[in-house]
Amino acid sequence: MKRGSKAGVAGLVVFVAGFLGTPAWPADVLFMEPAGATEKGSPRTYRQVTDAGRLKTYSGWLENESAKRALDLYGAAWATMQKRQGGGEALPAYCIALEKGGNHADIGFRLQTADGVEEHPHRPYIKLDPDEWRFSTTLLHETGHVVLAVLTDGREIPTRELASIPHTTAALTDRGTAFNEGFAIHLETLAAHLTRDPELRSRYQHERFAFGPAGGKQGEYFRHAADLLSFSQNIARYFEVRENNFAFAPAFRGPDYLRVQLEKSRDFATLRDADQLLQSEGFYASFFFAYLVRGDGLPSAKLLAERQERMLGVLAEMFAAYPPEPDSPHLLRFVETHLRQQPDEAEGIVDVLMDLSHGVLVDADAAGLWREYYLAALRLDLKELPLVRMVAARERWRIAARDDPQVLYSRLGPQIACIVPARAVKLAALGDEQPLRFDINTAEEGILLMIPGINAEEVARWQAERARQPFKDATDFRSRAGLRPEVISELRFPESG
Repeated sequence: MKRGSKAGVAGLVVFVAGFLGTPAWPADVLFMEPAGATEKGSPRTYRQVTDAGRLKTYSGWLENESAKRALDLYGAAWATMQKRQGGGEALPAYCIALEKGGNHADIGFRLQTADGVEEHPHRPYIKLDPDEWRFSTTLLHETGHVVLAVLTDGREIPTRELASIPHTTAALTDRGTAFNEGFAIHLETLAAHLTRDPELRSRYQHERFAFGPAGGKQGEYFRHAADLLSFSQNIARYFEVRENNFAFAPAFRGPDYLRVQLEKSRDFATLRDADQLLQSEGFYASFFFAYLVRGDGLPSAKLLAERQERMLGVLAEMFAAYPPEPDSPHLLRFVETHLRQQPDEAEGIVDVLMDLSHGVLVDADAAGLWREYYLAALRLDLKELPLVRMVAARERWRIAARDDPQVLYSRLGPQIACIVPARAVKLAALGDEQPLRFDINTAEEGILLMIPGINAEEVARWQAERARQPFKDATDFRSRAGLRPEVISELRFPESG
């Protein structure tokens, strides 16, 4: 990473013992704290934490599996960029700004020192609440964002405002958010899958069965609501991601935005389509997790490290060849770049993508074929399982994608924002209500049913028409969607004027 100034600011030295089997990265960790007020629109200004007692406490909080994994990954990402750019710069300190209400990654800050203020406009860092548990949970997730910032050479992943909520594992948002968050989530899934730490394991896996008053909000009475109250839905970030459940449509189809977007229950007969998969952080997380752990049993530390190094190299190459834009199909570009850079692993990466997506990226009939198979299995109708056709279709998909990656883009349409001012969505803990907002090419049935005056037949025509061919723009939508004028009048398209 060639941008930024004074890349090697001094900090607290923390030795990371090669957690993934990679060479140990001696990582400096710079703990920072706010240094006064910051003008609106300006980078945050911090100063280094120098109190010996606090530094001892914070360094102790880094002594856990997740923190070591995070710092190791940060070092590996830096090494990937140095190798790519032919540089020999020392690994810069991992910067952690300790401040209440933080808990997210950012790019660019100022550091107040005895000699003045240092400018670090392209330096990725994270903000964390100064709570010990954040260092074994939030730190790893946010490091995923830091790693992407390292691999983009200090650039942010652009997003589009297509949803009424920020993001969540089960939801459809936009391509940039889904990629950024999905990459970060897969690190949590991986940690939960491999961990030996009972405390970390209990956060992501349902192993505590507490009954009666002593169970509190995490007890069995509250079980099916408990994960929702975390918003991040930690249990879903392990089990549902591991099982690739977010490749499927929501089970709830009624006119309730939060139930459609946040609930993890799925309709396993109904696949999400190509555009929807690229807006699903849960699906992205499943892809990166599966890419790393594929095969029989847990991969060895050596194999996992090799795959992770390969993944970082492909991401760096992808960002160099395709600078990220709001509508970038990141997943497909990752696979395309992987096929070009690692042709010896072509079938492996294609098989992961085709199996997780069930072929919807390349075949208009893939969703129907899966539905036929699933419903036959549901009826235990072994004679009606379309196995012969399915085997033939899967072979066509893998050959087509391997031989010409451009086929992966053939079923994509543009992201087109739509606002419905008459309907509001509110997550109480996140502040004011927001107007109903969605992408006309991906919004799921229950969200479309929230539009005032729309009926089930119109929703079905809308979905059928975009399945035939995604809408090109608002004008194309108005002409093909089959909505009555009074329904169309409820819709606003901010990007079409």
